[in-house]
Amino acid sequence: MRRLWTLGTAVAVVALAGCATMSKEACLQGDWAGVGFKDGQAGRPQSRLDEHAKACAKTGVVPEAAPYFAARDQGLKLYCTQDRGFDEARHGNGYAGVCPPDAERGFLVGYADGQLVHDAVSRLSQAESDRDSADNRAEKRDRQARGVEDELKNPKLNDEQKHELRDRLNRLRAERRQAVEDGRRADWAARDAEREVDELRQRFGPRYGGW
Repeated sequence: MRRLWTLGTAVAVVALAGCATMSKEACLQGDWAGVGFKDGQAGRPQSRLDEHAKACAKTGVVPEAAPYFAARDQGLKLYCTQDRGFDEARHGNGYAGVCPPDAERGFLVGYADGQLVHDAVSRLSQAESDRDSADNRAEKRDRQARGVEDELKNPKLNDEQKHELRDRLNRLRAERRQAVEDGRRADWAARDAEREVDELRQRFGPRYGGW
């Protein structure tokens, strides 16, 4: 149930922390219907009006709840659709539970589909990042190992120095082998994730369009 908006409530929320949601000019303009419509279209919760009250407190402007909420309901009609649910989840956006029950069912169907895509794309991105990191690490260790090999060619080295360099060379070679193995596993994971993304694109493309 919507709570009544009073001057006391507006004053109370001034103490709340957070970034300003409206500029001074927007507060003075007082287009609360326009603000409400945009908030509804963006799927923001009713508590967003509290944040606007805080942002407008220094100007002495108190939000007008009636036009705000009436327009917010209209904006929610554009937000609470299956296609929008898919897009919100695919981009990793949360859902604040703002849709009415009759529209929420479709929204949540799309949201669940979008989460599948988001998770698969995230796994692919992470695997590719892990593979690149492992490849770079292997290349770096290889360069370092070659540098140590060059140092070992110095005829002026004593036995202790040679021993230290050989130990270092062995460590670098072991780290390179580990990096190569990490890169191989990451490549397998990337291939699996890429297949999953392709399957989801074929599955959801006809319903939600390209993405």
